[in-house]
Amino acid sequence: MYLCPIVVFPSRKTFSQEILLDLLEKTKEEYMLLKLKQCYFATTSFDLWMSKGAHDVFALVINFLNEE
Repeated sequence: MYLCPIVVFPSRKTFSQEILLDLLEKTKEEYMLLKLKQCYFATTSFDLWMSKGAHDVFALVINFLNEE
C-alpha cells in the first residue's frame, strides 16, 4: 500500500490530550450546556467490562429529561 507523505497523523498522546479534549469541549459548549439549563431530572447508569489481557472499559450513560 502506498503511503502519502503529505498526510501526517498525530501521535496517540497528541490525539488524546489535545484534539480529543478540544472536540469534547466544543461539543459540550454547543450541545450539552444548552440542554442542561432546561434539565429538571436526570438518571445515570454505568457498566464496567474487564477482560484479562485486554483494555478495561467503563461506560457512563446519563439521560436528561428536559422541559419542552
